[in-house]
Amino acid sequence: MAQAQTVSLRSNATRVVLDGSMAWLQDDSTHMGISEVAASPRFKPLADELNLGFTPAAIWLRVEVVRAPSAPQQWLLEVTNPLHDDLRLYTRASDGTFTERRSGDRMERGLWEMDYRQTVFKIDLQAQAPQTLWLRLQSRHYLSAQVLLWQPEAFHQAVRTETLFYGLLFGVYLAALVFHVFFWRWTREPVSGWYSFYVACNALIVLLAEGYFQQYSQWGGQLTDLMIGSLMCGMIWCSTMFAVVQLDLASLLPRVRRLLVNSSAALSALFIALMLGLDYQAGVLPAQVLSLAWGLLLLALPLWLWWRGHAPARFFALAFGVFLAGSVLRLARSLGLVEPSLLTNYGYQIGSVIHMLMMSLAISGRYNAVKREKFSTQLTVNKLLEEQIAKRIASLKQEIRRRETLEVELRQALAVEQKARQQQRDFVAMVSHEFRTPLAIINTSVHHVAQSLDAAQSRTLARCGNIKDSVTRMVDLMDDYLSLDRMEDDSQVLHFGPCDIGQLVRDVLAQWPAERAELHLDAPPPSLLCDWKLVRVALHNLVANGLRHSPERAPLHIVLSGLPDGGVRIEVKDAGSGIPDDEINRVFQKYFRGRGAMGKPGAGLGLYIVQHIAELHGGSVNVHSEAGQGSCFVLSLPGQPVLSRRSSDKLQSTEP
Repeated sequence: MAQAQTVSLRSNATRVVLDGSMAWLQDDSTHMGISEVAASPRFKPLADELNLGFTPAAIWLRVEVVRAPSAPQQWLLEVTNPLHDDLRLYTRASDGTFTERRSGDRMERGLWEMDYRQTVFKIDLQAQAPQTLWLRLQSRHYLSAQVLLWQPEAFHQAVRTETLFYGLLFGVYLAALVFHVFFWRWTREPVSGWYSFYVACNALIVLLAEGYFQQYSQWGGQLTDLMIGSLMCGMIWCSTMFAVVQLDLASLLPRVRRLLVNSSAALSALFIALMLGLDYQAGVLPAQVLSLAWGLLLLALPLWLWWRGHAPARFFALAFGVFLAGSVLRLARSLGLVEPSLLTNYGYQIGSVIHMLMMSLAISGRYNAVKREKFSTQLTVNKLLEEQIAKRIASLKQEIRRRETLEVELRQALAVEQKARQQQRDFVAMVSHEFRTPLAIINTSVHHVAQSLDAAQSRTLARCGNIKDSVTRMVDLMDDYLSLDRMEDDSQVLHFGPCDIGQLVRDVLAQWPAERAELHLDAPPPSLLCDWKLVRVALHNLVANGLRHSPERAPLHIVLSGLPDGGVRIEVKDAGSGIPDDEINRVFQKYFRGRGAMGKPGAGLGLYIVQHIAELHGGSVNVHSEAGQGSCFVLSLPGQPVLSRRSSDKLQSTEP
């Protein structure tokens, strides 16, 4: 039988680690009893903390202790690792019988000797009497344990310190979880949502692995095994989802993203199925081993993206690297590859805290960067929108101005059209009136001639004279209208040429008896550049208008004089009653006939035609009138008329 060192308990030893003073025995059959174990020679010295990884065997530990008289009688035996399924403590009485005390995850929490997350037995030791303790451990989880003897007061103080440490740890988990949940709800950033789920899974694993969940929920056994096993298997998929979202692989490497997500989901589902269908270790053990390789893959990917210049990968690689290092230490400890120590025992928790702090900074920094980018983009969009709005407003203003101009033009066109209609109605009324009188005279005269063929020659001649006058009156009316139509038609071309204005005036006056008009020449130009046919119409209308408003025996006075520019000034003064003041400004309007013209022949076109002809030549026509003194019309024509597009290209010699 292997002999282990006897542990001496003194009063100043408040905490005694039994690991190096124990012997151990592996029971592969798991059926050995305490009597058989106590007599077994197969015990081997345990040099350090028990750490065998996953094993289905039952492990027996043996230690011999002796209490000094000054040391307290009651001690507490703590067995670390809250995931032991079955844990038994055996002591031998003085009569040689064994006493069994049980604990473990398969036992109801209410039956444990102390309400604590790990197994603690109360031991009463006799002074100076060596006493042997046997411990039997069995677990479906990794089999690792440290055995400690505590003085009660020191144990409770250590529990308070430990509770403070884990309280801070879970406080960090809770703060990170609450922060990212609210951050996700506020910003709708997918990475915050997945990280919240990731943190919650890690926090629940720590709660279960450290026994706090079982202690406060009073749950245990297969239920908690199922929970922690499912979480360990599912972390492959959970960590992958967070990584692909954080690294934005959907836009960078969509095929790699689909491969990672589908593969991780399939592996997690496979390991959970193995755990449920075969055995706990059949699913959890390969899941933990693969998690290490998968974690290295998830670390290599951001390192490669970091090397390619993807900024979010840098922070993720650093944070995930720290967390992965802690996870590797924990896995190596679980598999028995490294010896237990402060770093291996708490490396996972320390890595988790650093990881959460760094990822929180990374996610918030990423959000701030995205927010700044969105703000910058919004400013650019707003600027473009303002420019588009300004252009649209300018376009609308231009369209409004165009429509206003169009409206003015339409109103003007409507006014012109209404004026044309009114002029048409006036013309029809005038023609019907002016033609009716001479036609009636012609009809009456012809009727009398036909009825009195035997009448005297003088009478017949008088009637023929009436017919002639009426026809002349109708011809003059038609001439006025045709002249007006020619002048208002833009397609008609004016023919300018040198003209003997003196001779032209004499030819016009020759149409009336010599006693009806007196011509006075005041150094007129020998020749005038004009359209002589139009000028003749203007002179004819002025003379006809003056004779119409003059007494029969009062001749017209016509003065023909020259202008400094080589033009001509023609004054036609009658001896009529004059033009009333309220009509003098309207005498040149189309179809206008004043009160003095009532009962006299005329269409109201003569003076309008004169003014139009004067304007076509770049000249003017004015009237001066006094009541009872007659009226004087002055026609001024320039020596060099303004040639318009209606003028002929070449000046033609069109002497009358």
